[in-house]
Amino acid sequence: MEYLKYIMPPLIGAVIGYITNWIAVKMMFRPLKEIRIGKFKLPFTPGIIPKNKERIAKSIAVAINENLLTNSDLIDKLMSDDIQDSIKEKVANFAMSDEKLEDKLLNTIDKQKFNQVRGNLTNKLSNSIYLSILEANVGQIVGEQVELAASEKLKGSLIGIFGGNSIVSSVKAMAEAKTNEYIEQNGQRLITNMIDKKTDDLLDTPVYVLTDNLEIDLPDTVLSVYKKFVKEKFEEIIKSINITQIIEDKINSMDVLEIEKLILSVMKKELNSLVSLGALIGFILGLFNIFF
Repeated sequence: MEYLKYIMPPLIGAVIGYITNWIAVKMMFRPLKEIRIGKFKLPFTPGIIPKNKERIAKSIAVAINENLLTNSDLIDKLMSDDIQDSIKEKVANFAMSDEKLEDKLLNTIDKQKFNQVRGNLTNKLSNSIYLSILEANVGQIVGEQVELAASEKLKGSLIGIFGGNSIVSSVKAMAEAKTNEYIEQNGQRLITNMIDKKTDDLLDTPVYVLTDNLEIDLPDTVLSVYKKFVKEKFEEIIKSINITQIIEDKINSMDVLEIEKLILSVMKKELNSLVSLGALIGFILGLFNIFF
């Protein structure tokens, strides 16, 4: 039994080190809530992560935004050759497509949403044109042209000599009133029908026909617009989004068990190694205890 005095200290040290580190790892997540005995709160409850969840969330969000996902890193990635080549390739493929424009658009947006967007654009455009026509007072323009034409026709005639001005003024007023009345009653409907017809023709046209008619290098043009947008507007947009706050809110909204599962999915091997390291250190200290 003499050999036990050499075996037991390292084994006991290993067990103590293993259990100590295992408890320490568990105390990162457990208990989930504070434990009270009467009026007194049990120390180290809740666990480290549940207790400091909000502070940890803020620290992670700041670290990601300021060190791992900086604006310059995002801009560099968006301006990389791979991204630019991908954009040019996709635009070129789109421009050379023999599909109808409507079919091409319906590949990226569902029919109901497509019709809703089309209807909204048609209504806004037709309403804008209609209001512009009303402001232009087309009736007055038509009346003036009718007056000029009538005066020219009646010039030198007996009717023109005897009461021509009165007749012309009457015709002008009637033309102006009738024109304005017709526009007010039918203008928006006619404009909407015209826009719908033109839109149908446009949507029924193959994409390559439309892009050829543009007489520009569409991939280079789109890429130029993209690069200008990234350089001038992207950082402003990122600041308005406030990525730090989004990450912080996302972590705070997570249940502690979800956070535990997330951390363990990333660090389970490392945490197990930490527990094993405790056993190893305990074993080594046990050996020291024998010989020193």
